[in-house]
Amino acid sequence: MTTSFPPWLIWFVIGLAVSLSELLIPGFVIIFFGLGCLGAAVLAAVLPDAYTAQVATFIVVTILSLTTLRKMAMRVFVGKSEAAPGDERDRNFVTARVLIEHELAPGQETQVRYRGSVWRARAAEHLAADTEVAIAGFDHADKSCLILKVLKPS
Repeated sequence: MTTSFPPWLIWFVIGLAVSLSELLIPGFVIIFFGLGCLGAAVLAAVLPDAYTAQVATFIVVTILSLTTLRKMAMRVFVGKSEAAPGDERDRNFVTARVLIEHELAPGQETQVRYRGSVWRARAAEHLAADTEVAIAGFDHADKSCLILKVLKPS
């Protein structure tokens, strides 16, 4: 097979493009395919006509990097995605106050603004429009939905 570009350059460019695509498609998996391409590029620089060995190197480096590096890299770059119940995130939200703009019947869902973000929220009791209410916690089935309660008079 004749190409106008050497095989190592093709593997390198593909590896770079695949690695950079991790920025667009997060999941921390695609970057390891890029590492496999870069491993094949190193072999292609030494053995430019060994196409089978290049593909085998791509597969082996991809699988080895996925199995050995992904878990460690996830701890370093991603961190925890959800706090456990009763963790710091729950303590910060519980007792915080928000303003509901529309009347909210029990079981209905609305949106509230808290610290500059819009959250979905629901309540087990009737809440009047334009009143300040307290955040009681999170819906256990849906951590992106707040549970609201009436403020107790102080």
